[in-house]
Amino acid sequence: MMKTKQYFKYSRLFFLLLVIGTGLMSCEDEDKYGKTATDSAKAVIESVRVMENEEWTPIVQVRIGTAVRIEGNNLENVSAVYFNGYEVVADDFTNFGKTYIEATVPEETPIGHQVADEAVKNTVRVVTDINEFTLALNIISKSLNISGIALYNSEEATVPGATTVSEAELGSKIQIQGAGLDFVTAVYFNGKQTEEKFISQSAGGITLHIPNDTPLGTNVEADADRNTITVETEFGEKFIYSFVIKGNPPTLAEVRSADGTEVITTTTTFGGEILRLVGTHLETVTKVYCNGVEMTEFTAEAETIVLTLPADLPVGSAVKDESVKNTIRVVSDFGEAVLNLEFRGPAPIVDRVSHTLAKAGERIRIYGHNFANVTKVVFPGDVSVTTKGTGEEPETGTFIINEAGTTIDVIVPDGGDALPGALYVEAEADNGGYSYSYMNCKDNIFISSFKNGTDAYKDGGTNDICSTNAVEPTHAGSSWCDRPTKIRAFGDFRSGIGNNRLSFEANQQSEEDLKKIGKHELTFNFYASKMLDKAPADITNCDDLAIQFDCYLENEQNNQWLTGAIKWNFRLVNGQDHEITFTPWHPNYNDTYKEVDKSFSEGWKTLTFPLKDFKHIGGGTVADIKSRILELEEANSYGFFMFAFAEFDYPTGSGKNRSRGEAVTNQLFYFGNFRIVPYTKPVE
Repeated sequence: MMKTKQYFKYSRLFFLLLVIGTGLMSCEDEDKYGKTATDSAKAVIESVRVMENEEWTPIVQVRIGTAVRIEGNNLENVSAVYFNGYEVVADDFTNFGKTYIEATVPEETPIGHQVADEAVKNTVRVVTDINEFTLALNIISKSLNISGIALYNSEEATVPGATTVSEAELGSKIQIQGAGLDFVTAVYFNGKQTEEKFISQSAGGITLHIPNDTPLGTNVEADADRNTITVETEFGEKFIYSFVIKGNPPTLAEVRSADGTEVITTTTTFGGEILRLVGTHLETVTKVYCNGVEMTEFTAEAETIVLTLPADLPVGSAVKDESVKNTIRVVSDFGEAVLNLEFRGPAPIVDRVSHTLAKAGERIRIYGHNFANVTKVVFPGDVSVTTKGTGEEPETGTFIINEAGTTIDVIVPDGGDALPGALYVEAEADNGGYSYSYMNCKDNIFISSFKNGTDAYKDGGTNDICSTNAVEPTHAGSSWCDRPTKIRAFGDFRSGIGNNRLSFEANQQSEEDLKKIGKHELTFNFYASKMLDKAPADITNCDDLAIQFDCYLENEQNNQWLTGAIKWNFRLVNGQDHEITFTPWHPNYNDTYKEVDKSFSEGWKTLTFPLKDFKHIGGGTVADIKSRILELEEANSYGFFMFAFAEFDYPTGSGKNRSRGEAVTNQLFYFGNFRIVPYTKPVE
């Protein structure tokens, strides 16, 4: 072999001298690869290339066993090429010329820690008779590869399972199997490098543990690193392998307020409430369910989940699956956890009741808010209706909630009309709302018979008050509340409007015409002191009282309240009127009790007038107001109740500011059961 090398050496020299001697090439002659020889005879490496897409492409890293092309100058005299110090002689070159050498990096080439001499690690070197030249070249293993992960059945086992697995739990003893693994210096689990020393390492496998502190779920910094094992060689070469690293199942211990300071066992949902779930291994949670509904707004960390409750979260009876009612469930790839938490809707609020002196068997309507989840209606005396009905009309023992959750229709149960007090609607335990304590106040009636001397009634201010029971109202009341035993009516137009002069075309009458029409107010007088005598003995402040009466309006226009006003007046106290005017039909009317429905198509209803809204009465004590009224009654100045059928000032002023309502014909206003009742709610 040596002789052959010498032969090639001498033949090249002879050929070179021959060319120079004959003048066939100049000092800047170019070969077919485009390289230009320099004046120096020393060998130089300019680059190392590999074949890619049919072109020699420069590289800085090459695997052993790869064909390379070394390009430079004066390479025709090279006797050997050394990869990491491993010799490849000229006889083993695939091809060569003045500016290139083509050869294969031997598979026997030492790499990484196999290179004994650090000076030659990651280099390629050419040698001639006159010089040698070294170029940096990262030489890596032929094939870095992970073919699978094997799991040891126990910590003591020395041989892993025969089959590979696609997932393993934190702390598991595993073997990374593949090729070129003897050069691996770092292993990453979900992007974090393990600090544990390998149990064993060879070209075909690495045995180690999955660290218990491996980041999981939201703790994985880069999404691309989630559920991966990555090996890295000393050359910087990496291989990424998809593998599910199983964490511990999540646990839930408690629910706290948004700032974490308060433990919560019950929450009321209005939408936007923030809860902080406390537990362990929560960073891997991917789904959270409240009352069976998946939450869309939450953030998960190792020991906390912060979530925002939606406004439309079903609660109470709206949760159809009882198994998920009042629960929070968290789900991760490694398990799930459930915690009980009572979800409540906003507490029911009772604004008013359509009739507060209804009898057993009669239908009433409760007005308010947040009724959607009501499960029980409780009448004074703890008489309950607990069955939620369907359809438009309740049956005895049931109640109906409208779609908006703003009304409840219920038949008064037996015994529900016996005791005075407040009505209660309940959504969940300790989550309900009371009406005012004005239900069933029979003992507080101050006018019932409309006979002078029998109660607070004095006399009629005009002849237009029926002196006997009025003609029966014509409404078909169905199960709605019927008339009181004793009633009176203002304005019996059935005998003709001409005689009573109480119906008029409001928008067409001039003020002069109205003066010609004459009286258009119907009035009766009452003893205000006797009214106050009927107030509950335990109530001392007028702000805690209200006047109520039951009424019904009938006219030719579908029983709609279209004009007129109710006016109460305690006459003069300290020279001032103590009055209130009620005009629910007026679009600008803004008193708190304007909520009363203007329609009487459902029969008799109760009107309520809080004393606090009477001028100069609000804020006074019952005793003080009564003493002043008694002085006036001795001077024959009595209170009066009026139903006005024509013009009146609203809100203030006269002339153009007057509001006369719509024209009505044949209108009758029935009333009875005048009473003074508590206007307070029990503490909820």
